[in-house]
Amino acid sequence: MDTSNKTNFRSTGVDETLEVGRRLGRLLIAGDVIALIGELGAGKTTFVKGVAEGVGIKNLHIVKSPTFSLVNIYEGRVPVYHFDAYRLEDAHEMLAIGSDEMIFGQGISIIEWADKVFRCLPEKYMKVTFLIVSENERSIEFGSIGDRYDKIIDCLNCAYK
Repeated sequence: MDTSNKTNFRSTGVDETLEVGRRLGRLLIAGDVIALIGELGAGKTTFVKGVAEGVGIKNLHIVKSPTFSLVNIYEGRVPVYHFDAYRLEDAHEMLAIGSDEMIFGQGISIIEWADKVFRCLPEKYMKVTFLIVSENERSIEFGSIGDRYDKIIDCLNCAYK
């Protein structure tokens, strides 16, 4: 799970977290997989709202953490499969809901609490780690596992220069 390319952004509020997500969402295409890691309240679902907007989803009110449904599907320029593995015990439970058909399908897969289900992920994906720095500040670290995600990180870095 070592990442070959990394970058880090600081967010000092919800609007900045949304914007980082938006910028990533504009770069994503069908087949991309984003693994989110971070404790409760770190900003993962807010980030997903930004990604959803970047993918072209208009009604952001529907973007909510699928803690109990396990997966929400949003229609943008490509489908977005938003998973939440918080309540799952292991990767087998993730596979039992048919996640592999979505993760290896024609949409963008975003998995909250991905550290619980790494065995379900493809060989190449982007890992995004959220750290709570203070009440309003977050560190958002992007790590690439695969050439495509190296390029995305390079694009994100250029966008913020």
